[in-house]
Amino acid sequence: MADAAAHGHEGHDERGFFTRWFMSTNHKDIGILYLFTSGFVGFIAVAFTVYMRMELKDPGVQFMCAEGARFLSAATVENCTPNGHIWNVVVTAHGILMMFFVVIPALFGGFGNYFMPLHIGAPDMAFPRMNNLSYWLYVAGSSLAIASVVSPGGNGQLGSGVGWVLYPPLSTSEQGWSMDLAIFAVHLSGASSILGAINMITTFLNMRAPGMTLFKVPLFAWSIFVTAWLILLSLPVLAGAITMLLTDRNFGTTFFQPAGGGDPILYQHILWFFGHPEVYIIVLPAFG
Repeated sequence: MADAAAHGHEGHDERGFFTRWFMSTNHKDIGILYLFTSGFVGFIAVAFTVYMRMELKDPGVQFMCAEGARFLSAATVENCTPNGHIWNVVVTAHGILMMFFVVIPALFGGFGNYFMPLHIGAPDMAFPRMNNLSYWLYVAGSSLAIASVVSPGGNGQLGSGVGWVLYPPLSTSEQGWSMDLAIFAVHLSGASSILGAINMITTFLNMRAPGMTLFKVPLFAWSIFVTAWLILLSLPVLAGAITMLLTDRNFGTTFFQPAGGGDPILYQHILWFFGHPEVYIIVLPAFG
């Protein structure tokens, strides 16, 4: 029996690189994948921030020029025509990436996946394959968000510069399909987080070790459990809001178009139904 167990463990260790990291259902591997991917996306988001600070460090415009974005400061301010669209695109991309593809995936998806089963004595997550699916939805969403920066957008330029909150009428009137890619990216991020939240809740309630009562559960596992409920209750509302944005842009609806009887303020009410719990979604895993 011992030999059989050792052989099974050895076979587990001999998984190939592709099988382990691309098809894994192990909660530790998936947690590591979340952390590495969110770190990579975070590097891109921070690069946008550094670019903004480079532009702001001196008076005038040095980098974001109508003649093209620069990475070396112009010798004189006169040979650079200011291009506000680039600034708006960078601000939008930084906000969307940091909010939906760095902070939540790292704290909730990364640390939550790695540590929560260990804290409650569970062998793995309740739905290991769904765990893998939620990670790859996150990767797809990150790819679309980054692609939206270099896709045709407003003012005949690349990217959409409407702000990370995607307020109408800016988001409904922005030209090009960069805005649509950004909306789809947030959709995929939301789907990933919702699947992850369902997995966390089920694992917490049904996979605790014998004798692990709720009063004995560590604080970090509780923080992930509460965060999962906040995600499960708030993200579908955000998904509804951005779906209405998508239909206003492409299918002739007027949810947020005053000319058709809609109300742009309605979007703000729906968005901040998600936005206020978002504060705690971000901070609770860190507090735990």
